[in-house]
Amino acid sequence: MGSELLSGFRMLDFADEKGALCGKIFADLGADVIKVEPPQGCPTRRIPPFLDDLPDADRGLYFIAYQAGKRSVTLNLGSPDGRALLEDLVRKSDFLLESFPVGYMDSLGLGYERLAELNQRLIYASITPFGDKGPGKDYKAYDIVSWASGGPMFMMGEAGKPPLEMSLPQAGLHAGAEAAVASLLAHYPREIEGRGQRVVVDMQACVAWTLMNEQAMPIMHGDYIRRSGVYYTATGTRRKVVYTCKDGYISTLLAGGPGVGAISMKAMVAWMKERGAAADWMIGKDWASWAPGILMEATDTDRQEIADLEERVERFFSPMTKREIYTEGLKRRILLAPVATAADIADDEQLKARNYFVRVEHDTLGRTLTMPGAFAKFSLTPVGPELRAPRLGEHNGEVWGKLLGIDGARLGRLRAIGAI
Repeated sequence: MGSELLSGFRMLDFADEKGALCGKIFADLGADVIKVEPPQGCPTRRIPPFLDDLPDADRGLYFIAYQAGKRSVTLNLGSPDGRALLEDLVRKSDFLLESFPVGYMDSLGLGYERLAELNQRLIYASITPFGDKGPGKDYKAYDIVSWASGGPMFMMGEAGKPPLEMSLPQAGLHAGAEAAVASLLAHYPREIEGRGQRVVVDMQACVAWTLMNEQAMPIMHGDYIRRSGVYYTATGTRRKVVYTCKDGYISTLLAGGPGVGAISMKAMVAWMKERGAAADWMIGKDWASWAPGILMEATDTDRQEIADLEERVERFFSPMTKREIYTEGLKRRILLAPVATAADIADDEQLKARNYFVRVEHDTLGRTLTMPGAFAKFSLTPVGPELRAPRLGEHNGEVWGKLLGIDGARLGRLRAIGAI
């Protein structure tokens, strides 16, 4: 049984990777999400890697993950008949999502103003690289451009070397999530007043929102965070935040300062003292007033203490596994966490306890796939993927035939002239 939260509502999803997650969220919430693809297929079908390393339109892991639960129809917007079909479909829909270049839909006579005439309840969401106004509105951008222009890329990588992009593209996922939230925000007044709205999502702004902590640094501390690999660098010093251990890495900030920082440091020193790993200067230290490079300017003595502390913690962690360190850290209330690999996530006890991963039958591939589950759990209504990603045009008959009432002969003619 699927979710009933958005049951009865329909979304037309034209988005590429800049917005695939938005439609996925709506599908998980129970909406009828129709993935409208050009006859050659959505570009997200061709994003690698592919299942079993066999390139195919139905085997792209990106498509399998982010298009799950949707229906697929083919439609050629370059065809007058295709555009007429879309207008008919809009009359029976509640949401539309697109990520075309700014002005493209207007050039086809399918912009918001025109479609709102056909359906005043329509919520029309556009995902754009830089919004629809201003000097950058016509700029194009792949994920790496959004990640760079939004700011995070400046801080990723090693000091003195070029910045790095995150290994898994993120900008489109942030934009897709924000488009889902924005569309649902517009949905509330639509249900009260009966009118839809135009929603424009700016990918650069979505990415910039991930830097709320870093954006405050110049104002609050008169400095900014620098690119420094496994270190946190600001206000004249650097602090290591990733340490090696027996089977991988542990993330922790040996911060001190008022509040939880001092509590964590006292617990860490007590643990190290029990095992003979703490230096004399660490025992009895007033950690509540010690936060060089974070809350105060670091002195030469501070830098010596930081270097000694980090070297000792590295040696202390090195013979232990991530699980051993994390288990003990939880008991002692130490601010640390294991750096999880994909294998760690697949075997995570907390995710298992919440039944996060789900099994989805995929008859196209002849197997059952383990898929990421719902982003949230509701006490009364299920949320999450139940259906596999669709084959290209798999639901042409259901949508064009049953929903719009087009008979088989006309469908054949539309297919022959390249409209679908």
